[in-house]
Amino acid sequence: MKHRLLASAATLTLTAFISAAPGWSQDAPDDPQSERDIIIVEASRTRIDALEYPGMVSRIDAESLDLARASDLDDLLRDLPGTEISGGPRRTGQTISLRGQGRENTTLLLDGARQNFGSAHDGALFVDPSLIVSVESMRGPASALYGSGASGGVISLRTATARDMLADNNQSGFRLGAGYHSASEEVRGSATGFALFGDTDILASVSHRTSGDIDLGSGDTLPADDMSTSFLLNLGQELAVGVRAELSIQSFNGEATEPNNGQGVAEVGAFNALVDKDIRADNIIFNFDIAPHGALDWLDMDVSVYRNTSGVDETEQVGGRFLQRELETTGLRIDQRFAFALRQFDAGLTIGGEFYRDKQTGFDSNDPDGIRGGAPTAQTEFSAIYTQLELDGPAPFNLPGRIILLPGMRLDSFDSQSAQAPDASEDQTSGRLGASWVMSDSFSVFANWGEAFRAPSINELYLDGTHFSFPHIILGAPTFISNDFIANPDLLPEETKSFEAGFAISQDSIFAVNDHLEVKLAWFEIEAENLINLQVNFAFDPTCFTPPFMPCSAGTTQSSNVGRAELSGYEAELSYGVGDFDLNASLSHIDGLDLDTGEALGGLTPTRLILDGRWSNDARRLVLGSRVEFAANFENSNDPAQHRDSYAVVDVYGRWQMIADQGLTLNVGINNVFDTDYERVFAGVSEPARSFRLDLGWTGTF
Repeated sequence: MKHRLLASAATLTLTAFISAAPGWSQDAPDDPQSERDIIIVEASRTRIDALEYPGMVSRIDAESLDLARASDLDDLLRDLPGTEISGGPRRTGQTISLRGQGRENTTLLLDGARQNFGSAHDGALFVDPSLIVSVESMRGPASALYGSGASGGVISLRTATARDMLADNNQSGFRLGAGYHSASEEVRGSATGFALFGDTDILASVSHRTSGDIDLGSGDTLPADDMSTSFLLNLGQELAVGVRAELSIQSFNGEATEPNNGQGVAEVGAFNALVDKDIRADNIIFNFDIAPHGALDWLDMDVSVYRNTSGVDETEQVGGRFLQRELETTGLRIDQRFAFALRQFDAGLTIGGEFYRDKQTGFDSNDPDGIRGGAPTAQTEFSAIYTQLELDGPAPFNLPGRIILLPGMRLDSFDSQSAQAPDASEDQTSGRLGASWVMSDSFSVFANWGEAFRAPSINELYLDGTHFSFPHIILGAPTFISNDFIANPDLLPEETKSFEAGFAISQDSIFAVNDHLEVKLAWFEIEAENLINLQVNFAFDPTCFTPPFMPCSAGTTQSSNVGRAELSGYEAELSYGVGDFDLNASLSHIDGLDLDTGEALGGLTPTRLILDGRWSNDARRLVLGSRVEFAANFENSNDPAQHRDSYAVVDVYGRWQMIADQGLTLNVGINNVFDTDYERVFAGVSEPARSFRLDLGWTGTF
């Protein structure tokens, strides 16, 4: 409680200090910097230039996404520093972590709507990458804005609208696409239409993918047959000047034949049956941007209302066992931003509230009560209020440049319910304070402190049913020995405190008259306590080995708060442009330590450097590029079997507009040019072999 009160006091004291500081007038400064170009960072809910923001934020724009032609979550996000897509090459096994913290500590947003589905066996997010036009990432504690599950940070994805597709005076258009990836024999096709009708805009898109087994760099083949169809409908309406309503309807339907556990290269067997998976995700999202002109120009409100459902049904090919997991999330978020002058500061104050409900259904046809182990039928409700203040003004004490201050707080209340165990509820306060000292147009330093939490998930609170079972070692089937899940509604939230500091450089004419360099680097440290761990207490009941050899117990499995941990690392991003050439680079490193046992934390990644160089020639309508990923040896594990060798992987890509003033393009690439056998996320899990990529696109506007 003490640190929560300190966070509250820090925010209020900071505001009071600025308001009362002597010698600072009530008027905003007459400084040309106040007219600077502003980048709106959606994930951080600020209107601060990304390079000056007190923290690490990144954006992948539509041009980069078009050149990459991602086919899964890994292709889409792996270039972001501090970001890891683990689970192996199968789409349905991929999950995400930020700064060494897994899916439960990473907030995913799609068009502003929370995507809370997460399963190590079944995946984290179901959306066709071809529908995404921008990605934003904010690493570091974000609970002061997003509440539970944002200790690692936030990734925000945005799908296309008609306004993204149309330029100049065009009123309608289309985009057709087809592609092929050789390593998985993936074939894809898509069709999109978009139009403006006065103040109304509409976009409709459908895409389809089929792929087969994945060729690995080791020479092996990973069984991974899958097929998916995605649909997007986006309707926008300008209700008045500065007032826009937008409806997004998204649907994903997939089928896959693979092991129950889609991660790694686990062998098919009694504990990992071959299943037919039916995968679905449906999103309905209403977004309202309300910033009218005139008498109500103080009103600057964003409203998001959404409902999404994600689920996976599995049918075992041998035996016919049926498993189901479905999560429905319903939510509402309202932000109101006030812009004003506070003495010599340009100020922005965001006040908001949020409510969302996660409702999960699990089913196992082999259980007499239909209970699926690890996927209980339960629900959790979250309600919250939050505030964030932005201050931008002259540096104090006659120091050069400007100071940016970003304090924020959030109060969350959550309640979890299940028929299997008593309710669990608690309140939690999260705070943050960020500061940037912009010494000049070319150099700034920043620091950021924050606290975050993660409420126990319903899968951790209400575990029930059978974890695993096996035939009796004496009698064999049909008599089984089982380890059973035990609910623990007394779990405490995980809590973290983080600190990061860094600097940013923006400089023109370094090596040439017309070049431009941007660099941003941060070091961070995270302390975590009350870590939630799944403990398997494996012990045979004595009756297992005495007549009449009835079904018996092999212990229990339960979630508990057992640990403390420390994570530290650094991230860096660089962009350099001169003439027709652009270079982007990212560097990241993470270390982890279990403070109770002294052991290195698993699930982390090696030091990685990614370079992406691109040459564009408008006259020839041509873009050529290459991406290189370097990784150091990974030895941050007490288990030598999990150590991995260093590697270097090279990709090349290009895009050619085949006819001048026509939208027919050829997009080609070779991933893993030298057919390198490398292990990126798990020891023993090889990544895809050399893959040739070919995409054709045709865009027309009228």
